[in-house]
Amino acid sequence: MDDDAAQSAPMHYDPISRIDPASVARSLGRNGWMRDDEILVGVESAGEGNMNCTLRATLQDQARRARTLILKQSRPWVEKYPTIPAPVERSWSEARFYERVRPFANVAAQMPALVGKDAANYTLCLQDLSGAVDMTDAYGQASLPLESAARWLGHLHSIELQTDERSSFQNLELRTLNHQHLFEIPFQTDLPIDLEQITPGLETERQKVIADDNLLVIAKQMGELYIDPASWNDPNARLLHGDYYPGSFMRRLSTTRQEDPTFFVIDPEFSFVGPPEFDLAVLLAHAVFCGIDCETAKQLILADYHDSGSISHDRWQRFAGLEILRRLLGVAQLPLTATLETKRQWIDVARAWMG
Repeated sequence: MDDDAAQSAPMHYDPISRIDPASVARSLGRNGWMRDDEILVGVESAGEGNMNCTLRATLQDQARRARTLILKQSRPWVEKYPTIPAPVERSWSEARFYERVRPFANVAAQMPALVGKDAANYTLCLQDLSGAVDMTDAYGQASLPLESAARWLGHLHSIELQTDERSSFQNLELRTLNHQHLFEIPFQTDLPIDLEQITPGLETERQKVIADDNLLVIAKQMGELYIDPASWNDPNARLLHGDYYPGSFMRRLSTTRQEDPTFFVIDPEFSFVGPPEFDLAVLLAHAVFCGIDCETAKQLILADYHDSGSISHDRWQRFAGLEILRRLLGVAQLPLTATLETKRQWIDVARAWMG
């Protein structure tokens, strides 16, 4: 049984809010995350996350020394799209991931540390990666550190899990939500959004895709592979991040020591044990969106990933093609400024990879 399923949805809990600092102070105080000699002096949003309410709390002691913490609360909906329900227990998937990778310095050193969790209120307290900024600008002029991303992923996928650990990382409810957005919604007859308002002509391109019966069959097959509740039992399955794209990456622009990391990974709430090609595919698809040539991106990823010989290239490319289609033709849009012609080229790449 998935550990997440053992948690029942809350009937009552204490929400935190940027516009209600007292709610943040209560959360910090009751969980011992704020010391007796500290006071809360500031609350702000901590980035543009989709799924959760994520806040940065600034604390100050009597000597006026300040420190910051991140509070992350999951609700029974997607924070950015409140009409979309989501499993509130997703916080525990993320907490379990941080706890499991903690002994592995080459993974944990490039993630925020888990300070604690408030079970009654579905809230995590995390280390603030001071000085780090998100990497969604990689879709524009900034560069995507593909080698660093592939290297970290290789370290993650090399972690060996015991049988009981593998079965506890199913995360089926959140995978079901992601399955809908990746393998179903982009191929529906009617979309809940108007693609023509995003890029004129894009809905016409989507109609061409959903008229491709072979592609739809492959999408269904890959979706079944992704959602398979027994995926953890495959000997090739690995612990996955589950949402490995620039929205889950951060960079620190300067460090005090040369050996300190500059690339960080956050938000492992979609983590599960499954096919390693899935994480690699999401990374590949977004490398393409960031302007990296398809073949160059593959070569860079494989050069720094720890075990490229065990990867199924067909599976890798098909998952990547579906991620491209999902981001162009589905609800989960990216901050892209691409023209219709560029998007058409990306769709052609996706369809070729799925062939």
